[in-house]
Amino acid sequence: MHKVVAKVGGSNLKNIDSLSRIIALMKTYHEPVILVVSAFYGVTDRLEKVVDGKQDPSELLDTLYRLHGEALHHFVSDKDLLAANERKLSECLTELEALLLSNDRQEPATANKILSFGERLSARVIQTLLDANGVPCRLALPEEMGLVTNQRFFQGSILLKKSAQNLKKFLSPETTYVVPGFYGVSEQGETVLLGRGGSDYSAACLAHCANASFLDVWKDVEGYMSGDPKIVSGVKKIAHLSYLEAAELSYFGAKILHPRTIRPLVSKKIQVRIFNPEKQLQSGYCEASTTISHNISTGAVVIKSVTGNEDIALLKLKGSGVGIKKGILAEVTGAFDKERINIRSVVTSQTAIHFIFSRADVRKAKQIVDNINRNLDFDTEIDDNIAWVAAVGQGINRKEGIAAQIFTALAKAGINVQQIVLGASEVAVYFVVQRELASKAVQAIHQKIFNHN
Repeated sequence: MHKVVAKVGGSNLKNIDSLSRIIALMKTYHEPVILVVSAFYGVTDRLEKVVDGKQDPSELLDTLYRLHGEALHHFVSDKDLLAANERKLSECLTELEALLLSNDRQEPATANKILSFGERLSARVIQTLLDANGVPCRLALPEEMGLVTNQRFFQGSILLKKSAQNLKKFLSPETTYVVPGFYGVSEQGETVLLGRGGSDYSAACLAHCANASFLDVWKDVEGYMSGDPKIVSGVKKIAHLSYLEAAELSYFGAKILHPRTIRPLVSKKIQVRIFNPEKQLQSGYCEASTTISHNISTGAVVIKSVTGNEDIALLKLKGSGVGIKKGILAEVTGAFDKERINIRSVVTSQTAIHFIFSRADVRKAKQIVDNINRNLDFDTEIDDNIAWVAAVGQGINRKEGIAAQIFTALAKAGINVQQIVLGASEVAVYFVVQRELASKAVQAIHQKIFNHN
C-alpha cells in the first residue's frame, strides 16, 4: 500500500503561487502518495453563508467558477484537456446550483452535501493541474473509495474497519491519488461532514486504512512552537511531540492539527510530519518542522508548550446537592448528545455542575437544560467571559514544582484562576481565566517556564 498520505490545507490553496508550490512539492515524492486536499481558501465560509441565506447563490457560483477556472487556465496548456475540465467544472457547479436553490438546503443531509463542494471542486482542479504538469494521478472521491462514516451530520466519524476493507479493494499502490477531505459517505449513501477542519482527520483515517507509514501535513507555519508567536515573544520550536501531547495541544487551542487527527494513527504507530511548503522548497531539502509519534521525549523543561482558547463558554448548574442527584448528569449529557452539542469539559461538586462548551453552543445548551429543569430544582447561568489556558508536556503531573511555577507566574501577573483541572490528563494541566486575560496568562507562564530555563 501507499507509504505516505499527504494533506494540504486551505491556507496553502490561496492563489496561483500556492498552487505552483503544491505541484513542486508533489514532485519531491519519489513514490505514489495519497494527497488529501481542503477547499480553496475561504470557499467553505462562502458556502455556509449561502446555506444560511446570507449570500446570493448566483454570486457564489460566479465566484467559484472564476476561482477554479483561473487555476485551470493558468496551469493547463493543452486546449482539449482545458475544455474537457471546464465542462466538468460547469457540471459540478450545475449540481451545486440545484442544491443551493432547493427548498431543503438547510436540512442536514442537503447542507452537508452543499458544504462538501469546496473540497470536491478543489480536488478535481488539483488533480488536473498535477496530471498536466508531470505528476500523473487520479481523482478518488470518498463515495467511490468507500470512505464510510456514521450518520452524524456535520460531525461524522469514519468507520475505520469498513473503510479499510473498501480501500484495500480500491487503491492501487502504483497510483497517486487526489482525495477531497472533510467528508465521507454514510452507509445510507448520504454525504456526512467530519467537522470544520476535518480534512486533517480525513487524511489520518486514510493513512490508517492504507497502512501508511507517514502522514505529511503541509502547513504555512513552522510546526508546533512553545507558544503562539502572535502573542508570545521568544517562542521555541518543538522538534518532537508524543501522540498525547499533540492531541492535548490541538484540543486546547493550538491550531496546527484538528483535535481528532491523532486517534486513528495511534494503533498503527503512523508518524506525523509537519512541513512548511515555502521553507522546504527554498532550502531544497525536506526536513519536518515537527514530528509526532508514539515515542516519548522529555527534557530538562517538562512543559513543551502553553496554549489558550477564547472560544469557550461556561454553563453552570447550581443547587443544593445538584452534583450528586441521581440521573441528572446522565439526563443532561444525553440531551446534549441528541442535539449534537459537544461538551468540551465538565466538573462537578456537591452544589454545582460546570459544563464548558464552544461559545456557539452554550445558549442552545442552556435552553436544553432549562427544559429538563422544569421537573427539577436548580439554577442555570452562562458565563461567556472566560477562556482556558493549558500547559502541555510529558510528565507534567509527576514533576514536582510545575504547578507552583504556573500559579506563581499567574499570581505575579495579577491573574485570578477561576477553575483548575490537574490530573485528568497525563500530559496537560488547564485552568479557566477571564477571557480578556487569556493572552496575558499565556505570556506570563511562557516567560516563567522558558525564559528562566
